[in-house]
Amino acid sequence: MSGSVGNADIEVVRQSIDLVALVAEQVQLSPKGREHVGLCPFHDDHTPSFAVVTHKGNAFYKCHACGAAGDVFRFVMDFHGMTFPDALRHLADRAGVTLSPRRPKVGTDRDLDVVEIRRANAVAGSFFRQTLKHSADGAAARAMIRDRRISDQMVEAWALGAAPAGWDNLLKFAQSKGLSTRALVAAGLVKPRAEGEGHYDTFRNRLIFPISDDLGRPIAFGGRRLEPQSQPTTHQEPKYLNSSDSIIFRKGRTLYGLHLARRAIIDANQVIVTEGYTDAVACHQAGLRHVVATLGTALTRDHVRILKRLCEVVVLVFDGDEAGLRAADRAVAIFFAEPVDVKICVLGGSLDPAAVLAEAGGRERMDAALADAQEALAYKVSRFRDRLATASGLSGRQRSLEDLLADLAALGFDAMPGVRKRPVMTQLADLLGLRIEDIDQAMRRLRRPAAGPAGERFAAAGQPISQVPPETEPADERQEAACTPARRRAEQELLGVLIYQPSLRTQPVAGPDGRALPVTRLIRPEEFRDPAAGAIAEIVFGWLDDEVDFSMGQLMGRLESPGLRSLAAELYDEARRRCGGERPAADVLCDAGSALAKLLGREQFKQDLDAYRESTPQRGRRASALHDILEKRRKQGYIPEAMPSRLRT
Repeated sequence: MSGSVGNADIEVVRQSIDLVALVAEQVQLSPKGREHVGLCPFHDDHTPSFAVVTHKGNAFYKCHACGAAGDVFRFVMDFHGMTFPDALRHLADRAGVTLSPRRPKVGTDRDLDVVEIRRANAVAGSFFRQTLKHSADGAAARAMIRDRRISDQMVEAWALGAAPAGWDNLLKFAQSKGLSTRALVAAGLVKPRAEGEGHYDTFRNRLIFPISDDLGRPIAFGGRRLEPQSQPTTHQEPKYLNSSDSIIFRKGRTLYGLHLARRAIIDANQVIVTEGYTDAVACHQAGLRHVVATLGTALTRDHVRILKRLCEVVVLVFDGDEAGLRAADRAVAIFFAEPVDVKICVLGGSLDPAAVLAEAGGRERMDAALADAQEALAYKVSRFRDRLATASGLSGRQRSLEDLLADLAALGFDAMPGVRKRPVMTQLADLLGLRIEDIDQAMRRLRRPAAGPAGERFAAAGQPISQVPPETEPADERQEAACTPARRRAEQELLGVLIYQPSLRTQPVAGPDGRALPVTRLIRPEEFRDPAAGAIAEIVFGWLDDEVDFSMGQLMGRLESPGLRSLAAELYDEARRRCGGERPAADVLCDAGSALAKLLGREQFKQDLDAYRESTPQRGRRASALHDILEKRRKQGYIPEAMPSRLRT
């Protein structure tokens, strides 16, 4: 299906999707009252600040730290980097809803690039799978698969393929499918020739491992060179080759196999991270389904952020050679200060998981190695013990200790909970024959200040989000300046109750002159002095005037600005707390309306009268000016008849 669809289809899809189930596929959620909470997937969260609310059919999410908020469509768009049409189609497929096609709209150049790159990768994946099945072109790749004892089931699950040895087989195939060379280059599938015109395939004579996004769509490819190298070149091709980064793919933010392992990781509350494609495939084949792999790069902080949202225990598996030990040291540094339990599993000799699992009794050996994995701090102390054993003399031992303490201080050891610090300090004291107090004192001297940008990123998080102007709706400076804290609070409280329970749109409240009037006539959207609340009120009051009982999902879908979505979620949440007790929501609304009415009477009319006195010194002109003010306020709706009698004189 292409193009856009009607509001009816959108609402059918929205109501068909369980937001908790959708989010739980990406984030580990725990029930808490009427909400489900977990680590926010949209910022580097250390304590659960992300909540999914489904109260009274109003499904939305809100992060109380970074302000991320939205409905089912916004979650898919922001988490998976999709456009709205893509998110709608994805969720419609998930819910089994058939969308009604409409006239297509023209997208931006970037949207077209993303669509073309995704299609290029999909076509390439199909080509590689077909090649693997080809009697001649896929023979060498099939032989390598047999040698590594990869089953047909794993070949199918991981969509393995093969790239033939020719220079431009994929290029010609993709062009026959209508793909542009520009899209293939952007996807990293072909490269321009160094001399002359034309392009050639990036992957040639290789076993292909598709790299997929969270939805299982190929976003890049990894290739293992087939032996012998049959394609003549001026230099030896690398053993492993990955697609270059693109709009939809970043090596440092992607983990191989996460789309297949995510559910198992959440269920086990643990993830095993290996270093190679075949390691991950071999583990899954052996029944270890909570396994992912890095893409030929060291672990990054983006990898840490992804994994800690899914589980509390991370087991890093490394080869036992020197390169593997160095990689383990770097990984400890990356994970050290994160709120996850990190364990290091170093396999004996120079074996990798695939090699261990290929042997008789391999699964038992692998399980034993994982069971013996050391906690990150214990591993670091163990490595220190090995260095200490080879240190020469007292000065050498002292330098080793100083290096270790400097590393620990730089990694934030001093700020860690005592329950984690004490065992390490005890081991170091035993190793060196020193008191714990001596080691602690030495570390304090070596402590470094925390890096600025990382610590300051959310320095303003304590400021109420309702006081922060939204990102995409510039505030009217005059209106913002005239909005006192009391006025802002009154406007937001009234708006929050109406968002929480739209059926109260006809509820009468006391106006500025003490007379009752419908709540929607007490104040109109254009009269809101809080610009953010006024922008939300424009949409809400439109529905209320049309007598529509809207949902939070619908409101979130109409708000484009992240700041406005966050404020709407905050107002709903506050109204839910206030209306959740014994007091009826109507009473809470009346209280909010009365507070606002007093402010309207005290501020608006005093300002009008002051202006009238200053600008009209003659009595005759005063009467005319006052009449104009009365008519203006009457037309604005919150004075149904006239000003109080005491002001008429």
